[in-house]
Amino acid sequence: MQRLFVVILALIGLLMAAPSARSESFSTEELMRATALDEVFTQFGAGIAASARSEEVSRDELFLEHWETTALSVFDADALGDRLARALDGRFSQEEQQALAAFFRSEFGRRMTGLERDIARLPPEAQLTALAAGTALSAKAGAVRSTQLDDLVQLVGAEISVAMVGQSVRALLVAMAVSQQQGEIEVPWPAIDAQVDAMMPGLLADVARTQRAMMAYAYRDLSDTDLGRYIAFLRTEPAQRLYAIAAYAVGRIVADSMAHFGEALSARLHSVNI
Repeated sequence: MQRLFVVILALIGLLMAAPSARSESFSTEELMRATALDEVFTQFGAGIAASARSEEVSRDELFLEHWETTALSVFDADALGDRLARALDGRFSQEEQQALAAFFRSEFGRRMTGLERDIARLPPEAQLTALAAGTALSAKAGAVRSTQLDDLVQLVGAEISVAMVGQSVRALLVAMAVSQQQGEIEVPWPAIDAQVDAMMPGLLADVARTQRAMMAYAYRDLSDTDLGRYIAFLRTEPAQRLYAIAAYAVGRIVADSMAHFGEALSARLHSVNI
């Protein structure tokens, strides 16, 4: 499960990408590119699709094939991204758009987004290497850097991370529940949700540790002053409003999609009498 956490958090724990060079109003499309929200679902479907096999939930090849096909269809990154764009569209005032654009188009903003894009582009094995290095950096961080890392975990994408990791665990529990069923297949959502709730304290701790380590690695070459400057931006009202709206929207999208996934998988398995 650690691999799945890292793949997800590499994208959503560090939510910045190269900003637009255009000077006119900050459109929803530009905003999503500037914050990498256009990539937040890029690996989500693939991670869910791979999870039943990688976590050895079942050795039934037919089940695994149907699981993978259904996951890639339901968690289509483009479709989920379009839904997120609609959720963000029209939610920010002209003044908020200008404040966000001013940061993302600045030299400093471009520098920060470049660092974060590098992390987002790491392949899975490199992400695990980065996590190990970041964990070491996090453990030996001085007082100032340690506080800054804690601040970043709270300010940047923590709620999004928790929502997506929680739904990923929910998917694994779905796999365990239905892989042994035959005939009229039902997903026992109440039991699954009870298990997720019981696991949530541990999940929250895992998410926080992983995010902190990845941030320690991503910003390892920044001075405390520069990182403090970035944190100051993240504390601004426009930035906080952006992440609050995005976190709520992503949470709803992945929860709704997971419910649809359970229904689609059950119907698919029933149709082939698995």
